Amino acid sequence: MSRVQQVSVPRLLLVHLLLTGACLIATFPVFRVIAISFRNTDTVSSTTRKDFPQRGEAGFKDYVQFFADAVVPYEIFSAFSLTPKAPLATAPTDTAAPAPAAAADDPFASLDAASAVTSERTWYSNYADLFSKYLFLQWIYNSLIISLSASFIGLLLAATSAYAFARFSFPGKSFASGLLFMTQMIPAPLMIIPVYLVIKSLGLGNTYAGLIIAMSVTILPFSIMILRGYFETVPRSLEEAARVDGCTAASAFFRILLPLSAPALAIAFLFAFTNAWSEFLLASTLIDAVELRPWTLGLMEFSGSYDARWGLFAAGSVVIALPSMLLFLYSSKYVISGLTVGSVKG
Repeated sequence: MSRVQQVSVPRLLLVHLLLTGACLIATFPVFRVIAISFRNTDTVSSTTRKDFPQRGEAGFKDYVQFFADAVVPYEIFSAFSLTPKAPLATAPTDTAAPAPAAAADDPFASLDAASAVTSERTWYSNYADLFSKYLFLQWIYNSLIISLSASFIGLLLAATSAYAFARFSFPGKSFASGLLFMTQMIPAPLMIIPVYLVIKSLGLGNTYAGLIIAMSVTILPFSIMILRGYFETVPRSLEEAARVDGCTAASAFFRILLPLSAPALAIAFLFAFTNAWSEFLLASTLIDAVELRPWTLGLMEFSGSYDARWGLFAAGSVVIALPSMLLFLYSSKYVISGLTVGSVKG
């Protein structure tokens, strides 16, 4: 009897239940953000708030309904429902009637009353407003320019530096290598003031170039570590054979070594791009102009001190997550092989 047949059915079901529960817990924030992106939440309180029963009074059905309301974008289903919608409730004209005591004690009563007279919105209103009323496309364009430029510049510098560490011997090599990797132990906020002073002294404050240079420097140590480990696994005989055929050292590097290092280059580029794409601290320090902001700063327009438009914030987050997801899915085969680069020599 094979090992697969020896596995008991209860154990198999238990493993599947545990894995399913872990997946639901891990993906709950994602579905929550997607659901909020379709809702009208122009204030800090959702217009579709539902009270949860008191402690000890909630049953299994209440918990299921609570989590279903949290992650299911019911606005989409109601928009395509065949059941006609009820007209919006209008406020009573008689103001002499006293307000109920429960409503007077409810801090969200005024918000619910305001939502009753709000004009009807479509399920895609947040996405439409995002592109029509705000500079969201400009923020995405800024992020793409900054992220791609910083990634390519950082990758070029990291590849040449890693090649020097992997192939050449020079005085102070061990000290320089250790000092370079020690920078990974320094918290990022501690580097903000030195970077800001350097960029400002160069006259590159509030510009694309200043932010690109700062991001290129921050991604160098890890990229060099990844590429150096992979370059050391490539046999020197391939470069020597290219030199015999007439290639120079630079030609052998670009025509022989780099094509063979595609997995390591892919993982280094993904690391650089994701870090530059989601960078907030450097961007908030070096960029002031609204038209030059990346999306990380642009989304802060929807979260103020007195009004938080979580629907627009969530819609922007969903749109922003797509480029990174598509890039990761396209290059997943390189990522899997690149995660172990440099672990085995010879």
